[in-house]
Amino acid sequence: MSGTHRRESRLAYLRGKNLRPITEPGCTTAVFSGRRSHVVAPVDGAASERVWRVAELRRQLAGVLNCLDAVILPPELSDAAAGARQWLEEITPADSLDPAPAYVRSLEHTLRITQQLLARHTVAAAYVHLDAERPPWPEHQHLEAASAPYCQHVAVRQHDVAVHSWPLDQRPGFARLRGDIEEGRVQLLVVRSAADLVPAGLSPADQKRAAEAMGGWLRQHRARLLCADQITPRHAP
Repeated sequence: MSGTHRRESRLAYLRGKNLRPITEPGCTTAVFSGRRSHVVAPVDGAASERVWRVAELRRQLAGVLNCLDAVILPPELSDAAAGARQWLEEITPADSLDPAPAYVRSLEHTLRITQQLLARHTVAAAYVHLDAERPPWPEHQHLEAASAPYCQHVAVRQHDVAVHSWPLDQRPGFARLRGDIEEGRVQLLVVRSAADLVPAGLSPADQKRAAEAMGGWLRQHRARLLCADQITPRHAP
């Protein structure tokens, strides 16, 4: 049988089975005639996860380096900070759509040691709001213990009593530590929870906006916020 006859015979067979031939480079197959065929390149889920992980690690490293610029490092550690910045600015994966696992592990290691470097040289301030007049020192001791992995030491301790309805800029205790943050003497603000920083009675949406505004103000001064009630044992700063 000639090639033309064989093809006509095959087409007749497919029509009888309600199938039609679909031909793509390197592939000939048959599908139900009621459906439209789409040739889709295989998706590597692991590669997609690594792409996302690299972007997240670089975002975190940029934030840590921004805060690291506000601390005083001894000269012997300047090379470590420069090496971390080189990872952020110059070292990229050979294939941005499929980063090698070894690259991701190296970036994770760089972020981890940079976080540890920042923590060892960060000076913190602790702030507590008390509902009633009582000694604040037990609360400060709790905050110092919680923040120990995240800072060199807590240098400033302030509190306010029964002013929970007041905005922060009207609280005398917080006003006393504001200058330390704005002038760069403090790089970490430690509180029991974000509720200590926002007026009582706000709606959840307003509380969230107030907390975000506080975070933005701290970032302007290369400082961070640490809420003791959100600390998990898995993460260093």
